[in-house]
Amino acid sequence: MDNSPPSRVNVQIGRKEPPAGWWKLNVDGAANQIQGIAGTGGVLRDDNSSWVGGFVTNLGSCHATMAEIWAIYHELWLAWNNGCRTLIVETDSQVAIQLVNHRTDSLHLYDALLTAIRRKISQDWVVNLIHTYREGNRVADWLSKHSLVYLYGMYELETPPEELQPLLHDDL
Repeated sequence: MDNSPPSRVNVQIGRKEPPAGWWKLNVDGAANQIQGIAGTGGVLRDDNSSWVGGFVTNLGSCHATMAEIWAIYHELWLAWNNGCRTLIVETDSQVAIQLVNHRTDSLHLYDALLTAIRRKISQDWVVNLIHTYREGNRVADWLSKHSLVYLYGMYELETPPEELQPLLHDDL
């Protein structure tokens, strides 16, 4: 019988720069069950980690998983419209990744949105959807929580909000 202590695996958590020529977007969803509202946020950076754009969306009433999926959808459009053709999408929602990567029944609650995401991904570009820990997704997490103070709708951010500046620098 082995009485040695269980082995531990150290995982480095933090944002990693994308490879040369690749852009990265980090997305997140947030839900406030007390207020009954949800929102999304995301940041798009180029291969030098420079801010290309961001967004916040107040979705009104929806589930947290739906907010995560909407975040992916909105940010894919932002990346495409900014000319990105090689993209890494990071989210801390493994459920959202699984739903996007696996075919759903047409009666599934999120099917129409998931189908739209799959169509967008299948366009003439390379998109890698990967999981990150929340600690490596802090800017998107901040933006998603901040989205809840906006009126209903989506807002593109050409520059980062002033309050986000310290976090942007810590995240590098």
